Order: sequence, then structure tokens, then C-alpha cells
Amino acid sequence: MTLISRSPVRISFGGGGTDLASYYEKYGGVVVSAAINKYIYNILEIRLDDRIQIISSDLQLNQTVSDVYHLKFGEGLDIPVAVLKHFNVQRGLNLFMASEIPPGTGLGSSGAVTVNMINTINALERLKIGKQDMAELAYKIEFHELGMPIGKQDEYASAFGGINFIKFNTDGTAEVEPLKIPREVRVRLESDVMLFFTGRTRESSKILRSQDKSTKDQSGTVVESLHAIKQVAFDVKKAIESGDLVEFGRLLDHSWQTKKNLASGISNPRIDHLLDLAKKNGALGGKLTGAGGGGYMMLFCEKTHQKAVTKALVAEGLSPLDFHFDKKGAYVINGE
Repeated sequence: MTLISRSPVRISFGGGGTDLASYYEKYGGVVVSAAINKYIYNILEIRLDDRIQIISSDLQLNQTVSDVYHLKFGEGLDIPVAVLKHFNVQRGLNLFMASEIPPGTGLGSSGAVTVNMINTINALERLKIGKQDMAELAYKIEFHELGMPIGKQDEYASAFGGINFIKFNTDGTAEVEPLKIPREVRVRLESDVMLFFTGRTRESSKILRSQDKSTKDQSGTVVESLHAIKQVAFDVKKAIESGDLVEFGRLLDHSWQTKKNLASGISNPRIDHLLDLAKKNGALGGKLTGAGGGGYMMLFCEKTHQKAVTKALVAEGLSPLDFHFDKKGAYVINGE
């Protein structure tokens, strides 16, 4: 038996940072995010013995043990190890993991990896776990079991797919509302949002831990900035659903300027230079796609200016990434 599963990564349009428990448990959080067709893949093959072999092509790591009880943490494969242990998988298997994008690029890959692992075991054991429970369990494993300083949006974006307005309630529950977008607006949005890899991956945990601590300590600047970022998510929803994409581009820029107040390391002189350069060449607004510090730069730029923006950023060493929106979320391609 061989299973092939995939889960998408995401781009965040607004509200990022309000999905951390230190904020939403006090004030409630909201994000607008879109899953894109860049995927985390698992290929799982059942073995005839009890041995478990995990191979990650992106991390160039592997672990082979006699059974689930001997899986080890601390060897760079903690997410698949944690999921296999959580479900107490009592069968031998070969697990090959691969991604279309490098880790640490601000597209929510860790959340997508965890969702995809649950997605794979869900299919293997025929557990019938729904998307909501899949996202919550992924968050629980990362945050509570592995101690990762994360928010919740990545897991929900990857599990559900689509372009969603996601509410994180003070009681820890979440609600996913697909945006009501006319087809022509969706086409324009997909065409005019651009992604460029800055060439630098980054470790988001340091930035997120700093933001989390400041939020818990009720730092005035950080909490007020998060309130403003939360409002941006409502404004982004309204702009997209009404088709006012010029306003959407302006909101991206406003959100980024506010986000830089959350923690040191979110931006740096090079990132500031690149965003300014993009705007000088016609982009209406832009931001980094994750916690900050590196990874992918997301811009809103109408067609007439895209050639000039691309030329300017490629000259600076950036690489464009073509994408489409994903509609399916976590998905099993085959299960023979």
C-alpha cells in the first residue's frame, strides 16, 4: 500500500500576529490568508516488518528505527516523529517527505508539514478526521507537545485551502469563513499579487518568542500594534470582497509598517530598500509573508507595472515565484 498526500502553504493578507494565543485569548484574533499551490508532499509505503524509516529531502535527514517506540526527538525530524507517536502507529512504514518551497521562508511550511502528516495518518488508519479537527490537532502537536512559538493560522490555511477570514476566539476555538469573492476579482487578485524570494531563509521562533513575551507583558506598543493589525484584517476582507484591490494594496503596506513595531528583526535595511524599490517601480504595497527577517516578499502590483518591478528586484538578486490559489487544502492524491 502506498499513500501520496499533499498540503498547501499559505500567504497571509492581514491579521498575522493576532493568531498567537497570548493575543487572541485576551482580545480575539482574525486573519485573512490564502492557500497557494505550493505543497508539502508525503509518500508513505507500508513495510512488511515493524521498522519505521523517515526521510526528508529538504532537510537531507533520515531516521530509521525498529518501531514507533524507538523514534527519537532532537534529530531534526520532530514533527513527523511527534505525529507518529501521537497516533501510536503500530505498523512498519517508509515515509518520504518533500516540499516545493524551502523551509523558513514565511509561507507557513511547518504548519503545512504537520497538517500533511496528520492528513497522511488519517488516510492510513481511516480515521475520518475533519479539516477543523486536523488543524486544531496540528496546532496542539506543534505548540503544546513540541513547544513551538506559533500562531494558528498556518494550520487552518493548510487544512482548509481557499481564501479565508479566520477568527480565533478567546476560548481557543476558531471559525473559518471563505471570502465571498466575485470570479473576476479573484482572477485579478491572483494576477496582481506577486511573490519574490529574498534569498534568505530565517528562523521565525526568535521573532515570535519576542512578540509573544511582549504581548504577555502587555507592552503598550506591541498590543496597540496588534489591535491595528487586527483591524487591517477586517479592512482587507472588505476590500477584497468589494473588489477594491487598490485599497487592498494600500492595506498591505499599512500592515507592514505596523508589523515592524512588534519585534526587532522583523525588517532590516535590505528589506526596507527592496520594498521601497518595488513601490518606486509601481507596486502599491508589500510585506514579508511570515514573521519577518527574510523569506518571501509579497507585493500587490497591477499588470502594467509588473515588468518594471520584476526587472528591478531580479537585478537585486530576488527570484519571482509563480503561483495560483489552492482550493482543496489537505488532500490525499492516491491511496492504493
